[in-house]
Amino acid sequence: MKYPLHHVSLLTGDAAATVGFYTQQLGLRLVKQTVNQENWRMPHLFFGDALGTPGSVVTFFVINHLGPRYDGTSYMDTLSLAIPTGSAAFWQQRLGGLTVQDPNGVTVTLVETPALSQAPVQNDIPAADQICGLAGSALRVPNPSATRQFFAQLLALPAFDGDLWLSPATITITPSQAQTKHRFGRGSIDHIALTVTDANQLTLLADRTDAAGGQIEKRADRGWFESLYVKEPGGNRIEFATTAPGFTLDEAAATLGTTLGLPPFLEPHRAEIAVGVPQLPLQAVPA
Repeated sequence: MKYPLHHVSLLTGDAAATVGFYTQQLGLRLVKQTVNQENWRMPHLFFGDALGTPGSVVTFFVINHLGPRYDGTSYMDTLSLAIPTGSAAFWQQRLGGLTVQDPNGVTVTLVETPALSQAPVQNDIPAADQICGLAGSALRVPNPSATRQFFAQLLALPAFDGDLWLSPATITITPSQAQTKHRFGRGSIDHIALTVTDANQLTLLADRTDAAGGQIEKRADRGWFESLYVKEPGGNRIEFATTAPGFTLDEAAATLGTTLGLPPFLEPHRAEIAVGVPQLPLQAVPA
């Protein structure tokens, strides 16, 4: 069983700059403007292909006045995005290189990858050159061997001594150099999410977590998908998320990301939530 990337979630202190970079420069679509379901005053923005297809999604929790991050003994960093084979020249001309810094100080690298299925976004970037998914990220941990053993056991993989290959994405696992505790701030990765097909797989993974040396944080229905959150031995948060029902649960495909999006169980609280996040929705982004 393969567990491809589902999404990567980060932190930002500047929603407008983040929306501008990911939609105008990278050409992703703002597919959902919602809130942190544990804190309704915290906006949560989702970017991806035209439908927010699992494997294409980058999300940001918006925390006003968020300070700088300080990377410590255990943290996640870097964001690699897949671009179609042969599109590197287009992106080098557009961005000035294939590795850039986003407004939050995140290193974003574009990697040519064999064709992935995508729902093209209607913008100025030719469909044949558009970012087509997530290509990877990195775990920095005090004991890489323990983290690798955890993933091998949890995901029923053969033992490995390098990076975690999720086809087509790769998560590098390397020792951290710092000796201090990680402090979350601008550009920190809160969690990396892997894809499962259904809730039964979440149950299976939950049953395996303790034996694999991890810790279950919670299981939650997010409306657009169901999730299981665990921590690997280094302390980094890993989510497993289902593919359905998807972001069109509460918004039509043509108007995704243009309103305050809420899953059905939060809809009765819309008025209260809207008061808490008066800045949402941000400027609508065309489909």
